[in-house]
Amino acid sequence: MGPKLASLLAVLAAVYLAVAATAVDDAPLPRLPHQDIPAVFAFGDSTLDTGNNNVLPTMVRADHAPYGREFPGGAPTGRFSDGKLLTDYLVEVLGIKELLPAYRSGAANLTVADLSTGVCFASAGSGLDDATATNAGVATFGSQLADFKQLLGKIGARKAGEVVKKSVFLVSAATNDMMMNYYMLPSGRSKYTLEQYHDLLIGNLRSYIQPCTTWAPGGCWWRGCRRWGASRCS
Repeated sequence: MGPKLASLLAVLAAVYLAVAATAVDDAPLPRLPHQDIPAVFAFGDSTLDTGNNNVLPTMVRADHAPYGREFPGGAPTGRFSDGKLLTDYLVEVLGIKELLPAYRSGAANLTVADLSTGVCFASAGSGLDDATATNAGVATFGSQLADFKQLLGKIGARKAGEVVKKSVFLVSAATNDMMMNYYMLPSGRSKYTLEQYHDLLIGNLRSYIQPCTTWAPGGCWWRGCRRWGASRCS
């Protein structure tokens, strides 16, 4: 494990412990020393979705009771949680901002400053297999990446290059592929063995990431992998 990867894992562990401590005694979250991280970008499913499904024609939504009871204001926001998600705590602990906004549901109100400090592209019910998202009527992983590419255009090439080289990119995906697709629908099991389906998901993730290396000026927007220990973008 490289020192950069160890540093990131330490940050995430500190966030987890801080959140756990806060849940016990309702203390304010501590701030970590500045980590030179300007933004956090999240992709994937309901684990990270902060409200993108609110504007999608799907039943996979959390913009209604009983969600959000412990969220500031006590109102549902589209987060599949009583309160905040890990990504909200992460940007708060890092001193970036208080919450990680959803890109799609907040697009009309998000400023360049908002976009430059991170947003969430994740869509509850999504996965690495497009069929998973299509069946649920939510955003595919590919469309989430297309949203990110659109964001880079909005903040401009120079700013995009500065931001993405130092940002944290989080992905939570594949649970829905297995539970809501492969194991639930007969079509998947009739086409693939379990091992073959695993290989398909891994291959899809690789195919999603590789083309993105040309999106930011000077190389790989998925620079987090290199920053935290990998030797090259691949």
